[in-house]
Amino acid sequence: MKKLSALPLILSVLLSMFALLPLVSAASNEVGQVTVTYVIPPTDDSMTNPHYKLLRYHSYSTINFYINPSNSYGFSSSAVVNTITTAANTWDQETSYPVFSYKGTTMRIAGNGDGYNVVSWGSYQAGVIAVTFSWVTKGKRVVEVDCLMNTYYSWSLTGEANKMDVQNIMTHEFGHFCGVADLYNDADYWLTMYGYSNYGITYQRTLGLGDVNGLRAVYGP
Repeated sequence: MKKLSALPLILSVLLSMFALLPLVSAASNEVGQVTVTYVIPPTDDSMTNPHYKLLRYHSYSTINFYINPSNSYGFSSSAVVNTITTAANTWDQETSYPVFSYKGTTMRIAGNGDGYNVVSWGSYQAGVIAVTFSWVTKGKRVVEVDCLMNTYYSWSLTGEANKMDVQNIMTHEFGHFCGVADLYNDADYWLTMYGYSNYGITYQRTLGLGDVNGLRAVYGP
């Protein structure tokens, strides 16, 4: 693992490639009867679901971040910057604390432990859509946080089918920048911080009640 000085590189919990199926079925002991159990809410209840979980560490100052817009998908630099900063602002607008400050474009690549908070595309293992790296002191204070969007997958800025949506994924990943952890209970399926996503999904662009609760537990209202 690469390290920044004597600080450990901690890998925040990732978005997995595959979403859970919306239902499972189980046969009962009675002949001819089948019980179908819905394990994921059939409708969006994110605005009433208060659930959240926090990471053990977070930044204690405004996160000054840079974007490397270089990509092989034909996106303009301005479109990439607008999409990613919109994802960051989705969190910032829910608290009076200045969580994020965009500082410009860069040629740096996320994950290098170079003292810069960077969002970029880059190569990573299959099965992981994006990964957030945090460098943390023993006092659980984040001193650098990066996000790498995995070039293993195709990406979109407009929610296209069969592609990962940049704003959707980055809104989730910026939750980790804020110190909010993934959720894996089926009841939390519609929240931004639900720990799975997939091609064409855009609902995680919008924060639910639990996402906002987690943010405000760290930074206040």
